[in-house]
Amino acid sequence: MSLKSIYQTDFSEATEALGKRYASQFINQKIFLFGDLGVGKTTFLRGFAKGLRIKSKIKSPTFVGEHLHIIDSKHYFLHLDFYRAEKLPPETVARLDEMFTSPNTTVAIEWSEKLPRKILPKKRVEIHFQDCGGEKREITFAVFP
Repeated sequence: MSLKSIYQTDFSEATEALGKRYASQFINQKIFLFGDLGVGKTTFLRGFAKGLRIKSKIKSPTFVGEHLHIIDSKHYFLHLDFYRAEKLPPETVARLDEMFTSPNTTVAIEWSEKLPRKILPKKRVEIHFQDCGGEKREITFAVFP
């Protein structure tokens, strides 16, 4: 069973602020973001990274696949993007399993709908973004403890 919360934002700064607000609660969690192109996934993660006090610029890793950011000497933020993924090779699935079990790494994956549900860890956070017209977004959090 999951715990669910729903938020609405009406401009990108509010989406970023929501990410910043949740950073301390979701540190070391495995976060899966779902939603169409341009609905605020990267914007949310930009705020999330600010909440983790990450100084490096947060941009979508669409073309490189992943960005690793250092939170402090013991904690990391791994930002992945599967927008361009057609099919995940077995070595990628094995690597994801390793990432999902890393205790000191916050993992956030954009375009999680491209992942087979069966590989998602039982303990995870899912964030679903929906475009409600203009800059309005509905953002649904589901936490699987």
